Amino acid sequence: MNFNNIDNGSSPNEDFEYELEDKKENSTEEIHISTGLSSKKIMELIDEYPNLKIVTCPKSIYNRISKKYLEVLEKLGINVKIKYNWGKPNKYSEKDRINVVNLIKEGIFPQDIAKKLDISVQSVYYLKNKNKDDQIKLKRGKRRKYGYKIRNEVKKLANDGVPVQKISKNKNIPLRTVYDIINEQ
Repeated sequence: MNFNNIDNGSSPNEDFEYELEDKKENSTEEIHISTGLSSKKIMELIDEYPNLKIVTCPKSIYNRISKKYLEVLEKLGINVKIKYNWGKPNKYSEKDRINVVNLIKEGIFPQDIAKKLDISVQSVYYLKNKNKDDQIKLKRGKRRKYGYKIRNEVKKLANDGVPVQKISKNKNIPLRTVYDIINEQ
């Protein structure tokens, strides 16, 4: 670039050149397009993605690409493939869904699962219902003060012959509640 008459302490007739730093090369090797390819678009893609190897697009776009363009791209080492990219990508994986299902089966409440996994309560219900093969029922109604884990411990101690008064004292649970837990179905 030539800049004339710039006040930099030099004489006004003196020219100098200024070079810009080259942009970092984009190392992307595969891109997806959702519009038709024209010669201008091809040149823009080659300029923007110098390491480009694969261009994917829907079948409807692929069918509209000129055969000559496809041949030129192939000679340049760029393959054009059909790929459907419909909808928004999944936010949660199958692993996330399995985690939610397992926590629900352990008796943890949806609100607690949401806090533990740092997701919304709606997402917990969404992931629970995502696969209809896992029909998991959540108990509706009043939330119990003592969770399933403590309730199972109380029942196990009672079945092992530990006196109710001792269970109440050790678990810090009222005596009447211990009887209710033991007698529930």
